[in-house]
Amino acid sequence: SVGELNKNKNHQVIIRAISRLKNQEIKYVLCGQGPLENELRELAKELDVENQVKFLGFRRDVAELMNIADLFAFPSYREGLSLSLMEAMASGLPVLCSNIRGNTDLIEDGKGGFLVESTDIESIAKYISEMISDSGLRNECGRFNVNRIKNYSINNVLSKMKEIYLN
Repeated sequence: SVGELNKNKNHQVIIRAISRLKNQEIKYVLCGQGPLENELRELAKELDVENQVKFLGFRRDVAELMNIADLFAFPSYREGLSLSLMEAMASGLPVLCSNIRGNTDLIEDGKGGFLVESTDIESIAKYISEMISDSGLRNECGRFNVNRIKNYSINNVLSKMKEIYLN
């Protein structure tokens, strides 16, 4: 996940889902800083997943980190058109994100990943497990996202803007 460690970004739901899976191979990497860092660390410790949750703080190498990830988790309560989600898609990652405005503009459920309710820990755990166990699904979703995000390339956006202004 990439984003400020605050209530809106809802990182705690991923930590809770990971604790339910009882799979030590799962690592949750958080890039970002914020007021809830200590609370999230405590939650990971309380749920006995502190060795699985990695707090990396502010990073300038997010693109490189995405290249070694298997899944992008984005459980926010609200978003606009998220740059970090777009970057994950361009990196070829499958996405597990909340079913909210902005995310639904980018992710096609079942094709680029999965859209879930922000508080649905069971579904989040289920889809994490599915993605982990099925590399074909991960690759298929990742390829779909790479192609879909091309609609938001600078050339396409400028072309659309020109079309709007000229008509």
